[in-house]
Amino acid sequence: MALADHEKRELEEIEQRLFAEDPKFAAKLTRPSVLAFLSGRTMRLLGGLLVYLCGLLVVIAGVTWSSVPVVALGAVVCAGVFAGLLFLAWRSHRD
Repeated sequence: MALADHEKRELEEIEQRLFAEDPKFAAKLTRPSVLAFLSGRTMRLLGGLLVYLCGLLVVIAGVTWSSVPVVALGAVVCAGVFAGLLFLAWRSHRD
């Protein structure tokens, strides 16, 4: 939905006042975010990888402590991440 001309002018005036009143804050707003260049798909993949690594750490901790429930929990987390990524790949291929 496009903005009307008067709305665009009002936003430009607000922007100019912001730069005049607080240039440091305005500069922070105009700088791109560190993660802005990453797409949603990439962020999901990185998140899945992080959860998978946490699951592996839980498995290692369970083996170290000789605790079968902890090993099983880590294995379920790892398998869940793998299944989730397969589901996302299947869904994006289907669409």
